Amino acid sequence: MRLVHVSLRSWWWGEPLAATFGGLGGAWIGHDDDLPMDEVLGVAVSMVGVIIGSVFAVLAMITRACDNTFLRKARKARLLPVVNYLWPFFTIIAMGILSIVFLLLMAGISEDAPTLLLMTVSASAGFCVLWTLAGLLPALGALIVFTRLIEKTSGVND
Repeated sequence: MRLVHVSLRSWWWGEPLAATFGGLGGAWIGHDDDLPMDEVLGVAVSMVGVIIGSVFAVLAMITRACDNTFLRKARKARLLPVVNYLWPFFTIIAMGILSIVFLLLMAGISEDAPTLLLMTVSASAGFCVLWTLAGLLPALGALIVFTRLIEKTSGVND
């Protein structure tokens, strides 16, 4: 029995595109004094925190499924290394941590700071936050593919 690997490469454009819009929005928020930066900061921090927590929960479920029996069956079925299905989650965690760092910088910058500095930090925060959000779709796709692999390997004999 040969299992087919489903590629998630069709999402490759989603994260950079969303992140670019996030960077532009962040620069706009950093440039315009009339926009509610504190409210945007609060929402962004909350979303990134929830996403990182969810990703850790999903990683715990996936790694729990990777017991010796499953790994033996996956090797017999000639599947790709299991770690290939975890990369979207690692990317979300990395971008989420960068988001938090830039959001902390945003929160710590004085209102009297140069506009260019505020725009740069805000653009970086917006870029990372929206990359984190857009990364959920490929990660959920990887979770679905991994779940299908668990189901298909159940028919492989030890």
